[in-house]
Amino acid sequence: DGVEERIKSRLGWGLVADINETTFELRLGILQAKVEQMNMYVPKDVLEFLARNIKSNIRELEGALNKVTHTSLIGRSMTVESASETLIDLLRSNHRSVTIEEIQKKVAEFFNIKVADMQ
Repeated sequence: DGVEERIKSRLGWGLVADINETTFELRLGILQAKVEQMNMYVPKDVLEFLARNIKSNIRELEGALNKVTHTSLIGRSMTVESASETLIDLLRSNHRSVTIEEIQKKVAEFFNIKVADMQ
């Protein structure tokens, strides 16, 4: 069949976990807690903008907050517009969806196997 038994076994170990997208309220709460922890002021509309637009994961959300707060340290005002400009690349990349077929293809390429062998 062309696929080592060891690779099949490892792919079969996959952990099944239910991962749901975080809610707007949770993302906003995380941002508010982070701002408080950093002892900084970020306007509420900027926090809401971040919570509304960065949905992929919490690490990315916190990274976006760090970028936005950094702009205030270099003298720019913290507004939704400045946050949007600062995060333009991140915001663009968040709008692309990855399909199961793309994931299967990349995994197959990495392990040098056929997609059909994974099914």
